[in-house]
Amino acid sequence: MASTQKVRADCRRLGNQDNDELGQRGLYVMGRTKRKNAEAQAFRDGTALDQTSTRVRLREAAIKVFAEKGFHDTKISDIVSAAGVSQPTFYNYFVSKDAAYEALVTEFREGFLQVTRRNLIPPEKPVGVVNQHLVVSFHRFLDYMASDPALTEIGFFQPPGCSITKAQVVDWIADNISQEQASQHFRSDIEPQHIARLMVGLLDQMGRLHCEPDERQKLAEVCSSLFCNGARG
Repeated sequence: MASTQKVRADCRRLGNQDNDELGQRGLYVMGRTKRKNAEAQAFRDGTALDQTSTRVRLREAAIKVFAEKGFHDTKISDIVSAAGVSQPTFYNYFVSKDAAYEALVTEFREGFLQVTRRNLIPPEKPVGVVNQHLVVSFHRFLDYMASDPALTEIGFFQPPGCSITKAQVVDWIADNISQEQASQHFRSDIEPQHIARLMVGLLDQMGRLHCEPDERQKLAEVCSSLFCNGARG
């Protein structure tokens, strides 16, 4: 009889433990979901995260390692070692190496898209000041690319993400060009995509140069001159 009671007591105790574990897991999943939603919103909004947070350390470590080793040669162990965290901690924030990489590439692309939208020439802008506006536009692009060279390396220059990034940038700039052609800021006998490719080609080469801010201003002027007037003068 005593043995039967003990078995029943053990079953109740194990059942309570299972319920506790389920409750803990539920709270963990809810907390993790809230954290991921908040972090995703922070990335979309461009708001600064706590500089001491694990997410920031992982982000900075991933950028550094991906930029140095490339996507294919990077291991999760490289990232967590650089971040000073455990591998299970990594999986609290990213389901895989691919997910970490995609988050960084997406972050770069979203920032580039915002710059591109800012560079749209307003319809009321006089045609005679387009060159000056383009200097500002190129300067913004170059400043953005220089603001985090390692992230730019991942998002714009390195495979596998660079091809998709540049194709998207061409589309975004072409959308601007199409509107600017309608405003007679650019000639309309050339496809917007071709004009956009010319700009992306300049950024692809000039963006590789590591320049100080004052040098980027001069480089932007060179880009604008080449873009508007060509090499013949």
